[in-house]
Amino acid sequence: MKKFAFLPLTLAAAMTLTACSEGASSTPSQDSSTSAAAATSEAAASDSKPATEETYDLVWAGTSSSSGYYALNVAVCDIINTYVDGVTVTLMETGGTVDDYKLMMNKEASFGQTSNVNEYCLQQGIATYEGFGYTGGRDLCFFVPQVHNFVVSSESGIKTLSDLEGKKFNAGLSGSSTEIECMNMLNTIGIKPDWYPASTADAIDAVSNRQITGLVKTGTTLGTDSTITNLQSSVEIEFLSFTEEEIAKVQEIYPYYNFKTVSCADYGKDYEVNALGMNLGFCVSEELPEDVVYRIIKAIDEHMDMIRTAYPGIAEDPLALTNEEGTLSLLHPGVVKYMQEKGMTVDPARIP
Repeated sequence: MKKFAFLPLTLAAAMTLTACSEGASSTPSQDSSTSAAAATSEAAASDSKPATEETYDLVWAGTSSSSGYYALNVAVCDIINTYVDGVTVTLMETGGTVDDYKLMMNKEASFGQTSNVNEYCLQQGIATYEGFGYTGGRDLCFFVPQVHNFVVSSESGIKTLSDLEGKKFNAGLSGSSTEIECMNMLNTIGIKPDWYPASTADAIDAVSNRQITGLVKTGTTLGTDSTITNLQSSVEIEFLSFTEEEIAKVQEIYPYYNFKTVSCADYGKDYEVNALGMNLGFCVSEELPEDVVYRIIKAIDEHMDMIRTAYPGIAEDPLALTNEEGTLSLLHPGVVKYMQEKGMTVDPARIP
């Protein structure tokens, strides 16, 4: 639109100049010479002015409005719209990460909600994204450290992952990346439960009604997960842990799976477990210019207190979480530039 905006002015100027030429004397006068000199001076001055800064009207593909993370999407979009000149983002409700990547692939969105594990798999075209046809998501910022909690009823007598062999068990929301990842892990270490596909609500009911032994529920490491605490109101639960040997077997096949040791104290348990960890946050299209993304991440970082007010459940330092050791996904160059300006050391393998 900006190119065409100058067309009518150009035509009008041309018509004016033609009319003046036809009505003027063939002998140049001092006035006409002065006018020509002034016009030349004005043109030169005009050429020396910087070009008008380009504006960006972008779509932010988020998640379902029923998701607990929707408020985080809203908060980050508000920061961008308020503090990043020339950039406007419109939040779109979606079905989650895979939907977001499809919208980005079709150039219908420039941002998406994701995790560092999903980002790496997308960029490498593996696991869920094998044959997907798009690798252009780049890390913007991760806000929430998470783990896959393997939860079982205490009365089931299950103490270890191996005890799940042949038992009815839900691997996470049916069709989700959690379900795929958990099935992959147990298959790798040779454990085959009797899988029970279900929605999260139906899986919770099935555990409460003693139809299945347990389920996997992804949750933050910064506090309790409401789904798990609700389950505790109807049945006594325990958390299962991966052994060091099991972790080694999983990472031999899936080196991008990171495990974290987390305390179960918030749930009234006096032990720790090893669980698959990932960080939830947002990605940005690799096609957005470096300077634009630089200004976006700068505004986000400088107004983190406002994001925390709108959504309290974020890490103490999301930028440090984004730069966490062991993360393999590629960062956007604009994010790399901002991190380096802040004195952070960025793993060269994460720089495109």
